[in-house]
Amino acid sequence: MAEESPRYQLGPRSRRGLVAGWRGGQLAAVGTGLAGGVVLLRSVGGAAGALLAFVLVAVSVAFATWPLAGRSAEQWTPVVASHLARQAGVSRRGRSALSTLEIDEIPIGVAGRRIGVVVDRLAGTWTATVRVGGSGFALGDEADRARRIAAWSGVLAGSAREGGALHRLQWVARCLPGGFDREAPDEVTDRGVATGSYRSLLEQTAPLLWRHEVLVSLSVRAGAGAARRRGHDAADRIVDELEALERRCLAAGLEVDGVLSPSALAATIRSSFAVTGAPRGVADGWPWPLGVEESWSSVRTDATWHAVYWIAEWPRSGVGSGFLLPLMLEGGLRRTIAVTMAPVGPLRAVRRAEHDRTSGAADAELRRRHGFAVTARTRHEHEATTRREIELAEGHAAFRFTGYLAVTADDEVALAAACGHLEQAALQAQLELHRMYGAQEDGYTCTLPTGRGCA
Repeated sequence: MAEESPRYQLGPRSRRGLVAGWRGGQLAAVGTGLAGGVVLLRSVGGAAGALLAFVLVAVSVAFATWPLAGRSAEQWTPVVASHLARQAGVSRRGRSALSTLEIDEIPIGVAGRRIGVVVDRLAGTWTATVRVGGSGFALGDEADRARRIAAWSGVLAGSAREGGALHRLQWVARCLPGGFDREAPDEVTDRGVATGSYRSLLEQTAPLLWRHEVLVSLSVRAGAGAARRRGHDAADRIVDELEALERRCLAAGLEVDGVLSPSALAATIRSSFAVTGAPRGVADGWPWPLGVEESWSSVRTDATWHAVYWIAEWPRSGVGSGFLLPLMLEGGLRRTIAVTMAPVGPLRAVRRAEHDRTSGAADAELRRRHGFAVTARTRHEHEATTRREIELAEGHAAFRFTGYLAVTADDEVALAAACGHLEQAALQAQLELHRMYGAQEDGYTCTLPTGRGCA
């Protein structure tokens, strides 16, 4: 009898609010509408006052609950306000979300080796990146995939220790245009027909080639005072964390290509917005785009366009180990998948799980007491909380995580077509995507190896 393949279930995203599932913003909006209705009843009076009060309360309830593209108007308000404020700020000062990022270097040992780090002045973090690989995850059977997932789980478990220096752990899977080295034929200019044939082969084949790479980044927070300004404490901590991460990855059977140097890190960031097939230029040594233009639904960096999605829901039912393969293997699509994880200490994770379970039970009792039905989603959330508490009791690590998807194209028309392909692939992977309207530039920085994205 064949062994049953393991199934993985992430559960629904928790939407528990302050009181009976209502968020603070919803309570404020409805409370303001009720207060305004009372004022209208007392000031206007009569049928006209009652009608105006009813309309005001109805509008406030709709403002707090009516969904618009996955969010209520109450949730859209800060997003729209922040987007308009950024647009006004960009038009006056030329600032962007990338302006607080810079690349620095840390010396390692006495051989002159240096590693590259992304310094986020806004968050006060230092982030280093390791390129990892493996042998044919998509080609392996279910048992082999389960073994590799268990090994990666061991890597994560060692990162979520109590009192650890790790601030964020991020993995980035990218699919980028590949190709041959176009400079190679210049070395054989005397061979005439052979050189012409080789160049023709490159021109026909290069657009069909794509390369996949996986990056793992870790972030630590800088200290305070003079140590923070010099970055000494952050450098020591990030080196220690990198060494521990490399040991755990090697023990898990992952191929580690080493920590990216400053130049390799700059090239990795630059490749996220480089124009496909563009010739080399004087700006190739600069890691950041020279120009950034954000719109409501996309962001333009130099001559490339990006659309960024937030993964609002992961698979709610049990899935196999290859549930992301339809998205990872979608051909001819320049895309990036980034997941940023924040380790939660064991003691804090247990307290949080116990609080969520107690709060969920109290919300369900309050709903039943006032005649409101307990929805199936609420029951699933409670089951997921109970399952998480059991896993913590068994010694598993806890992480908060957020996922992002970005698709890149050379023009707006190609971007629209690429977005359609990406959304179809996400449906096959059982992911619910929300386009990050009004926050495209912030979302784009979360798909870079910066450690951003998990508040």
